Amino acid sequence: MKIQLKGIISCILIVIIMLSAAGCWDMVEIDEKAFVLAMALDKFNYQEVLEKEEEGENKEQEAPEEGKASSDGKSNIGYPNDSRYQRMILTIVYPNVGLLTGKGGLIPEEMKIPLSTTGPNIEELVTMLSTRLSKTLSFEHTKVVLVGEELARDKQLFREVLDQLERDRDITRVVDFAIVEGKAQDVLFVKPKVEPIIGTHIEKVFEGRRETGRFLGRNLGEIILYLHSTGNALVPRVVLGKEEIKIAGSCVVKDYRMVGFLGELETRAVQLMDNMLQGGVYTVFIDEAAVPFAVTFADRKFSITADREGNIYLDINIKVEGDIEGNIFGPIGTVMDDKFIKKVEKELEKKIIGECSGVMDKMQHQFGVDLWGLDDYMHKFHHDLWEQIKDRWDQVYPEIKVNIIPDVSVRRIGIIK
Repeated sequence: MKIQLKGIISCILIVIIMLSAAGCWDMVEIDEKAFVLAMALDKFNYQEVLEKEEEGENKEQEAPEEGKASSDGKSNIGYPNDSRYQRMILTIVYPNVGLLTGKGGLIPEEMKIPLSTTGPNIEELVTMLSTRLSKTLSFEHTKVVLVGEELARDKQLFREVLDQLERDRDITRVVDFAIVEGKAQDVLFVKPKVEPIIGTHIEKVFEGRRETGRFLGRNLGEIILYLHSTGNALVPRVVLGKEEIKIAGSCVVKDYRMVGFLGELETRAVQLMDNMLQGGVYTVFIDEAAVPFAVTFADRKFSITADREGNIYLDINIKVEGDIEGNIFGPIGTVMDDKFIKKVEKELEKKIIGECSGVMDKMQHQFGVDLWGLDDYMHKFHHDLWEQIKDRWDQVYPEIKVNIIPDVSVRRIGIIK
């Protein structure tokens, strides 16, 4: 009996070892995968296609899904006909792994391989692209997702795209996300001078956002959280040049659609008032010299009061510390005295008041967007006042009297021999 029991146990152990040592049933070899490093989504505009065809500039892109044959027996090539089915354009780019590893052929090849197709939603667009590849598309290492301006201004399409990205199991929530001024797909065809792979290039630019303060470095997950909460958000903006791209400024999203842009200095002011600024350089002119001031610390506090007439006042107290990084070269022994430093601090305070007041005015009266969560702040810390105005917040917010109160301190003035 003991011998039989030992035999049974041995058989079970053998089966367990065999199962644990077996390979994955869905395994795909790495050289059979196409790692999508960047993807761009644009709104399909059939009118643009017709105009290009009339000008003779329409380039062949792909066979329609149901590929009708022409009179000469060849498949039609180009964008499909205008219909509700053709709603957006997906463009992806993945690296030429063979060329990057030095295993490419003798024929000159590109470092990256772009593909584009049109369809109703992301899932079907990816499926359609898969029919044109001998590799399996993989989005697990995607570095950036770009959305074209026209799509971002379409509330229905933009909400569908955000929902599908949030549900996707492969695309991580920390992927960089931005809206492109113009068409997103054009960015993927740019050849950066330093980094040949566009997805990696954009990722590295995003990593340096703390040093500049000139663009907002929120990832997909952070933007989705803002939109879930209020329907409003600030999204990084990408500007396309002839031979390069620039991540500069931001896009204002109101009620799940883009309504406008903010410049680089405006975006810096937003981050300062949102208590998110972690760096950047302010320049002030002192005695005709352009004096750079590098921010090392920034903090913001709100203070809200109301008078008997119902007017609401918002004081934004901003504390900024940093270093003077330069001035005019002079004789040995020339130093920055207290008078000069105080002058720099005062000019910086004027500059901060101007920039913050300007962007606050634009948010209140042009876009009508509360980017700072003032409604939530009032609900938490001024509950009685909030109960009086919560039903008419949209009318109250533009009428709030804002007072910017900066306090700038110079901590260091560099090394002087």
